[in-house]
Amino acid sequence: MKSQQGVTLFIVIIILVVVTSLAAAVITETRLGQNAIGLTQEKLANEQEILGGVESIVSDATLIDDIMGMDGDNDVSLSASAFNTNANMTLRGEGYCKRSTTASSINLIQCRYVRIDFNQQNDARRVQGNSMTSGIEQPFLAAKNN
Repeated sequence: MKSQQGVTLFIVIIILVVVTSLAAAVITETRLGQNAIGLTQEKLANEQEILGGVESIVSDATLIDDIMGMDGDNDVSLSASAFNTNANMTLRGEGYCKRSTTASSINLIQCRYVRIDFNQQNDARRVQGNSMTSGIEQPFLAAKNN
C-alpha cells in the first residue's frame, strides 16, 4: 500500500502542473483580449474625434471666405482644437459646377475645387495617426456669378 501512495502523489503533482499551466494560459489570453478591446475603443474614439473635427471645420461659416481667398500658390491651414484635428486645404482648380442656378444649362455656377487633408493627433491615447482626405466643390458667391 505504501508504494501506491507514492504513485498517487506523483499523479497529483502532474495534474497540478497541467492545471496551473492551463490557468496561466487562460489568464494571459484574457489579459491580451482586454488590451485588444481597449485599443479598439481608443481607435473608435479617435475616429469619432476626427469626424467631429471634420464637421467643425467644414461647417464653419468662414470656410467660404477661406476658399474664396485662396490662390494656387498658397495652402490654408485650419484647426478644430476641440477635436485635436488640423486640416490643410489646397486649391485644385476652378470650373463650372454640375448644378445651375436654374434648371437649365444656362447660368452655370462657377466653382472652386478644394482638397482638404485632415489629421488628428491626441497624445493622451495609445492609438495615433488618424487622417482623412476630402474634396469640396464650393460654388462662388452669388455676386460673383451674376
